[in-house]
Amino acid sequence: MKRFLLLTTLLLSSVILMNAQTGKWTAKGDAALLKGKYAKAVSAYQKGIKADEVEAYFSLGNCYQEGYGVAPNMDEAAFCYYKAAYLGNMPEAVNRLKALAEKGLEDACMLLGHCYQVGAGVTQDLPTAIQYYRKCKTYKLTYLIEALQRELAEAAEAVKTAEKKEEAQDEVYSFVTEAPEFPGGMEALLTTIARNTIYPAYCREHAVKGTVMIQFVVEKDGKVDNATVSLSAFPLLDNESLRVIMNQPQWKPGILDGKPVRCFYKIPMRFSM
Repeated sequence: MKRFLLLTTLLLSSVILMNAQTGKWTAKGDAALLKGKYAKAVSAYQKGIKADEVEAYFSLGNCYQEGYGVAPNMDEAAFCYYKAAYLGNMPEAVNRLKALAEKGLEDACMLLGHCYQVGAGVTQDLPTAIQYYRKCKTYKLTYLIEALQRELAEAAEAVKTAEKKEEAQDEVYSFVTEAPEFPGGMEALLTTIARNTIYPAYCREHAVKGTVMIQFVVEKDGKVDNATVSLSAFPLLDNESLRVIMNQPQWKPGILDGKPVRCFYKIPMRFSM
């Protein structure tokens, strides 16, 4: 029994020592945790999160993982570790996510994938992000996976562009005489986006919000193609934004020197509770 208590104390101490500079509420939670006052610790960490103490997410995640003051919940633990990694660039939080992902937890795979997608707590690595996203069968991140694959393909192609000057005739333009236009104009575009966008249930449950910036190409015939995420908010929000954009009707193409040309276009997709 003494050995178990000693081991538990050492584990708790390692979590606390990792956060050398903690906020007020996180420090209170750490002190309560060491005294075995787990419910009080959880309450303090939750207050720390409301006070924007990023390290409180990691500590609360540890409570959910170990069952300190709350019922063990690996999905909630994964989300807390993700927030610590995403907001605080915390490698140890990423390591915790990896451990949960290795056990087959889909939430952890999705959240870890996003860490690799944006470089939160790890070096950005799109192939690894795709690898983890593929394991999320429940969430079906098909559009996001395809967009990341396009991004990788375009990056590889960019290396070869010096040898392909003849492709200038098929160039994608950022500035044109007449900009591409959605049928019915901007008001119709915004109405269509609002009508077709579905706020992911997971994001509602976890109060996830943010803005996703989608860049795409309006082809010469008005088709919307090659959509990618230029500003990510969250995997499910990214995926939903891509779904909505990629399923739009044909636009009026951009015009340059009196001729239709391929054009870049960006749309911000805002998600708020």
